[in-house]
Amino acid sequence: MNIRKMKVVITLLIAAMILLTACGAQPADKVTVQLSWFHGVEYAGFYTALEKGYYADENLEVTLNAGGPEINPIDEVLNGKAQFGITSGDSIIIAKTNQQNFVAVGTIFKENPLAITSLAEDNIQKPDDLVGKTVGVYSLDLSNFFDLPFLALLSRTGLDRESMNYALIEDFQGANEIKAGNMDAMSGMFATDQQVMAQEAGDELSLIYYKDYGYDVYINTIFATDEFISANPDLATRLMRATMKGYQYAIEHPEEVAALALTYDSTLDLNYQEEVMKAQIPFIDNGDGPLGSMNESIWKNTQDILLEFNLIAAPIDLSTVYTNQFVAP
Repeated sequence: MNIRKMKVVITLLIAAMILLTACGAQPADKVTVQLSWFHGVEYAGFYTALEKGYYADENLEVTLNAGGPEINPIDEVLNGKAQFGITSGDSIIIAKTNQQNFVAVGTIFKENPLAITSLAEDNIQKPDDLVGKTVGVYSLDLSNFFDLPFLALLSRTGLDRESMNYALIEDFQGANEIKAGNMDAMSGMFATDQQVMAQEAGDELSLIYYKDYGYDVYINTIFATDEFISANPDLATRLMRATMKGYQYAIEHPEEVAALALTYDSTLDLNYQEEVMKAQIPFIDNGDGPLGSMNESIWKNTQDILLEFNLIAAPIDLSTVYTNQFVAP
């Protein structure tokens, strides 16, 4: 190689090194996500994106804050303690009507896993079978917000709320309340973790899904403020791309990702987390569009329910409540 060619090669190598150094010097965007509940495999996509380097590939440094009964993700995001949070779709609409400008950018569960649970041996297979039975609820007068799915089911099936009896749910572990004779069925149970609890106890369940009777609400949307999304659309795109890549991996490797949950809470039971991960796959990926994407009809259904029970005063423009622009087509 002559001297002239050598100088050209050296110059190109130096330029490449400078470019790589400049790229590497770009600080990662720091993002905090407020989870809706304690750590568990429900958030497997986030764990996977962290542990597999999907967030790092998008130049993101993500922190996951555990939730709990005393933590409201909406307040955490509103106060700037987190940039993104996870909460239910109805909560987003209610907040919007209270002039709190949040927007949902994706959902973990594309289908609602809430169900009325009973023991299979009791043959309660449809809402009419609840007549004359005792149903476990969150408040005896059905005034608790978590009783809303049950009220919506009664409204849509035409069942009289006085046609059945009610008992307060105090034990949420599987079907314990039913086996103890305290009630015949339990309202608002998750067909994921709580079903797994019951199965591990050897109980065969019958499930009446609320989504099959007019109550189809997103229970865990990923959201941020309008202002943050408008100012950081590229960041939102990168976060959602990495997160949904994480959920896709989780769907394909449920046993592996279940173990990741234990790195965030060592008290979790591995076998239980594995079974819950498998149970929730049909709700995360129902074959209707890309992972994380949302359907306008479900948002309209949610708003109609909130209007029916006077939880909001007037309808709002749902196009301001959610967007699929950050979810890969």
